[in-house]
Amino acid sequence: MVRKESTDKKLTPLETLIMNALWDDSPAAVKQIQERLKSVKPMAYSTVLTMMRILRDKGFLVSERQGKADLYRPVVSRDDAGRRSLGEVIDSFFSGSAEALVSQLLAGRSLSDEELKAIRAELDKTLASRKSGKQ
Repeated sequence: MVRKESTDKKLTPLETLIMNALWDDSPAAVKQIQERLKSVKPMAYSTVLTMMRILRDKGFLVSERQGKADLYRPVVSRDDAGRRSLGEVIDSFFSGSAEALVSQLLAGRSLSDEELKAIRAELDKTLASRKSGKQ
């Protein structure tokens, strides 16, 4: 059986919570992640351990034995996971249309002038980059 890459796997909300903790502070042991998440979502040690093992099996984490504990660290960046999730949102809710996503974002949310200027700057930068790449 061929093992799928982590880019083919989805993160559940609980897995995302754990990944965010590891993206912020890794490598980390299960106990450290349990303590870090205690105020947000209290979980038993065994639950955190199980979830981190699942994330390792899915290819999002690797672990290394250090003393009596395994230390876990992400092998998928937050940006890569975010791009993957955003692609799923675009496909699921906007029929694959990034334009529809942006239109909804602009219409459904009160964006400050600074946020709108930053979005425009990103668009201008992307267009300029594409234009210079075609020459």
